[in-house]
Amino acid sequence: MLSLGYDSLLADVYWLGFVQYIGEGNNAESERFINLITILDPGIVQAYFFAAFVIGNELKQPEVAAEIIERGMSSNQDTWYLPFIAGINQYLYAHDEVKAAKYYRMAAKFPDAPRWLGRQAQILEAKIPSTIKEINVWDSIYNSSTDSDIKERARKKLASLWLKVYKTSPSKEIKKRALEQLQRFGIEEPNG
Repeated sequence: MLSLGYDSLLADVYWLGFVQYIGEGNNAESERFINLITILDPGIVQAYFFAAFVIGNELKQPEVAAEIIERGMSSNQDTWYLPFIAGINQYLYAHDEVKAAKYYRMAAKFPDAPRWLGRQAQILEAKIPSTIKEINVWDSIYNSSTDSDIKERARKKLASLWLKVYKTSPSKEIKKRALEQLQRFGIEEPNG
């Protein structure tokens, strides 16, 4: 009622305030901000990414992030992006590979979805080391994100994971692959 029918405009104002709030290193009120923004305008898809990364990860509340993302999926049934975000939240923050795979399969059904989503669902269901699964998820975030902050966060996480693989793998072939990936992310000479 306060918005006088200008819900989208008010959502945009709150969105700009939220971006500034997060940019200043705050996140305690993120759930309140994101709920308000997505209720006023459920079409602001980037808000759901922040639900996963800020609420699911930084605030350690992936179940709250899942509720917000599910609500977004109900309002935005024509995009693969929201089931993809739901899968990221489930895998990286709720640590539920089965639910993550379910969401990736849901996203893969959209005609404009990247082809790798179906393969990613298979990887999440496969019996392979969790570090490799995590690398695949972060790589999909890195390759699909257009947001520079999210892309940089994914790059740093990938460098960290590949460094772990490089340091712990007994195989020369896997070490070589890890070194190639580290170089891709700007690390020329890893220690170890």
